[in-house]
Amino acid sequence: MKSSVISKEYLALQTDISNLQKEWQKKLEASTIIEKQTLTEKQVPVIAQTEVVINLEQYKEWVFELGDLLVEKDPKLINDIKTIKESLNDGVVKRWADEVLAFNQLFFAKYAEEANVAQWLPYLIAEHAIRPFLRVVSEVFKEDLSALETKGSCPCCGEPIRLAVLEGKGSKMIVCPRCEAKWQQKRLQCSSCGNEDHKKLSYYTVEEDKNLQIEVCEECNSYMKIIDTRKKYKKLTPFLLDVNSIHLDIIAQEKGFGIPKEEVSS
Repeated sequence: MKSSVISKEYLALQTDISNLQKEWQKKLEASTIIEKQTLTEKQVPVIAQTEVVINLEQYKEWVFELGDLLVEKDPKLINDIKTIKESLNDGVVKRWADEVLAFNQLFFAKYAEEANVAQWLPYLIAEHAIRPFLRVVSEVFKEDLSALETKGSCPCCGEPIRLAVLEGKGSKMIVCPRCEAKWQQKRLQCSSCGNEDHKKLSYYTVEEDKNLQIEVCEECNSYMKIIDTRKKYKKLTPFLLDVNSIHLDIIAQEKGFGIPKEEVSS
């Protein structure tokens, strides 16, 4: 898979983060995080209609480990990481967990400004440290996800959907890089608006690699990266598949897709 749009150093960092998350997830017990229950709101993601219990001591530990990894990769971050660590009392850790679950990037931007650290840093750390918890939730509710109707977003965590894989006999499975939820969808159907008019769905093959496609919908102007993992890319997690296929996002966005149709028309 082409990855020239990202540096080898960036890819190595993301791989190390992915490996850390795998190890962290092994330490989690599903029964302490989420209680399986009937989902009554079909248009609401799982985490918004259930109680997800985050072990804040564990979360803080993982925030610190991520900070140490980032300093190892880029020593210039040492002062920013030191500042963040010193600020994370119990109340702040709880606030971080709550706000990152809610995608509140404005909170983290304000935090970064007040702490005088790199603006991108707090959200990145907070987000990656929370993902092992979310992946436990998606595993608990994996049989329920296809029944939810959260068009355009992950039925488990609410992340905007952008990635699908082809498995088995060509089944189209949407996967979430954030919580690793996976659910099946019709092959000829827009993942965002549900459009099934094949005349309004187009597919671009990238760099003559038939394993990589971009599905675009003229009805809502969305796009989906589709990767055939039956022969290649099997060992990559959804997160790393997403990172390694950033060039597909760039191609789709350069063609004007990914912007809500009402904004394009205005």
